[in-house]
Amino acid sequence: MSDLICTERLVIPTFNAEFVPEEDHGPCAGVAVARVVIEHDGEKCGDGGLCLFDPAEGLELDPWRQERLLCADHLYEHERAVAERGELVGETLTRL
Repeated sequence: MSDLICTERLVIPTFNAEFVPEEDHGPCAGVAVARVVIEHDGEKCGDGGLCLFDPAEGLELDPWRQERLLCADHLYEHERAVAERGELVGETLTRL
């Protein structure tokens, strides 16, 4: 079985965060150590219903499931964010 790769993107803080807070540096190539599954139903995911609206098409969406793979660095960032905002009912973290 091949190693799973992190699905997050690398961002680089810029010199002047007032104008451009961060810059996309492309996909992360780290080996995934955790999987986060988020059930987007408009309430449990913490999106306040915005996850069930497609702004490009202007249509309502059915509830959907998001899966993210995290490397050790992105897992640390995720855990830090959870500590700040609290856990979401529709979010499940599984270590690989």
